[in-house]
Amino acid sequence: MPHPPLVAPPHKYLIDALLDPSVVLRFSLRQWNDVLAIGFRHWLLGRLGAALEQAGLQHRIPEKARERIDAAAIAIDSSRTAVGYEVNRVLRALGPIGTPLVLLKGAAYLMADLPPARGRFIGDLDFMVPRSHIMEVEGKLCARGWLASELSAYDQRYYREWTHEIPPLRHGDRETPVDVHHTIVPLTARYRPDAAALIRDAVPLADRRLSVLSPADMVVHSAVHLFNEASEKPLRDLFDVHDLLCHFGMRNEFWDELLERARLHGLSRPLYYALRQASQLLATPVPPAVLSRADAPGERTGALMDWLFGVRMVGEPASGTTLAGACARTALTVRFHWLRMPPGMLLRHLSVKSGVRIAEMFKRPRADDAA
Repeated sequence: MPHPPLVAPPHKYLIDALLDPSVVLRFSLRQWNDVLAIGFRHWLLGRLGAALEQAGLQHRIPEKARERIDAAAIAIDSSRTAVGYEVNRVLRALGPIGTPLVLLKGAAYLMADLPPARGRFIGDLDFMVPRSHIMEVEGKLCARGWLASELSAYDQRYYREWTHEIPPLRHGDRETPVDVHHTIVPLTARYRPDAAALIRDAVPLADRRLSVLSPADMVVHSAVHLFNEASEKPLRDLFDVHDLLCHFGMRNEFWDELLERARLHGLSRPLYYALRQASQLLATPVPPAVLSRADAPGERTGALMDWLFGVRMVGEPASGTTLAGACARTALTVRFHWLRMPPGMLLRHLSVKSGVRIAEMFKRPRADDAA
């Protein structure tokens, strides 16, 4: 049975517009409606606005489309200001701690002025420190007003013993979440990246207290976040990979470094998926020799993953959930948990979480009780 196409037409309109903004001049109002709805769902309206502005086309689109895109730009500018301020406050709170803060994901793109920051909403501040420093960092932040979420004893243990970060923090006066990591995947995961190498080879910024992952490590981290975790905005995250590969890939040596670092961290398979999906969906210029040297799965597994990831990237149609979409989402959720925990721990974790959900259901007041 043939697989459905990787990109449904409405999503193709959005992808085409992001890669070549001039195509929007041929959009009908119906196509614009689809593009705006899908761009909002995938958090890509800001990127579309930045692409249109760079091409000088922002005033040649329908007024309603420009209003939606301008609203997204306002929210993005606010998020960038908030994250930049939060970085400043964190540095002030921590003082000299003997190790740089390695910024991750959106905060890294913003502070290092990298292409993925263009038109990107940044919802939180993620950074990494050595595990040996993480209690000191948490203590200093909590002493200066950051508060941890209220969690059960089980969830506290889950974060501190099994994941790659402490429970999320949020300052009492501000809304920006702060996630403090000590590595890039959970400690229970099947993959074990070299956290010491990630920090040792990080690239310092102008403020030497801050650094970002090396170019190859940054791509590998983006790949494992997108293809081994439950990313909420997969198409946006795939464009992050596209931007990083286009930017760093201009240096020929980068591609060998990328494959070597993926092997070092044991993350060659998610890197393969990132290279393949980016080249297939976004026409990212990945050298064929690099893709052929990556850790590809077998033919049948590869075809299945192409279909699953393709469905995931484009999401569900506006008309509602499809059977294919539901099957793909379920299969990828099972895969995500399977990669995250060994079977015994996973069964215990799911049973605990199921018990909590059932208990909450019984606590909810019924409609007739409320009456």
